[in-house]
Amino acid sequence: MVLIERTRLLERVNAMKEEKVDRRIKRTKTMMRDALMDLMDEMPFGKITAKDITSRADLNRATFYLHYNDVFELLDELENEIAAGFSRMLEQIEIKQGAEWEYPVVGQICGFIAENQRLCRCLLLNPRSDRFARKLTEIMKRKGKQVKEDMGKEFDPVKEEYIHQFIACGALGLVKQWLLEGLPMSKKEMTDFAMLLIRPIFNNLLT
Repeated sequence: MVLIERTRLLERVNAMKEEKVDRRIKRTKTMMRDALMDLMDEMPFGKITAKDITSRADLNRATFYLHYNDVFELLDELENEIAAGFSRMLEQIEIKQGAEWEYPVVGQICGFIAENQRLCRCLLLNPRSDRFARKLTEIMKRKGKQVKEDMGKEFDPVKEEYIHQFIACGALGLVKQWLLEGLPMSKKEMTDFAMLLIRPIFNNLLT
């Protein structure tokens, strides 16, 4: 009985230690990410070094290499996390036949961008943004194909990829301009404006 209690106590102590280490790692990574975003506001990404990041974050350079091989790996992690969050957000939108779906989808996209404004601005508007932009484009295209299937619609198979590419790239272009101007329109205003532009396209394609 005593041995069992000691084992349980040891397990709790180890769990607390692991949790403390996890919190420390998370805090350190957050500091480096914030430093990277600060620097991306000030200079081209290609000129940012690990030393720049650790100096801005007030960390030892060895700490950086404990978590990342180089600055590109840190940027990749940021891109992948925000893209995964964007994908989860779109996947959670339920599409029902006969119900309006365009406004909720566009509204959620605008809301996500507004809530993650700083990070999205850094990733989409820096010279290395093309790869991240392509990731978001592919996510929006997948959602478009899901909408088409859920609504039981069919496109000309030769033209279908062009249609999804056109809509996704157009939406992303609006988002980038919105970010570039510092979100002068509210989320609702931007959603309404986007719908004014793209609803005729949806109506023509999905009727």
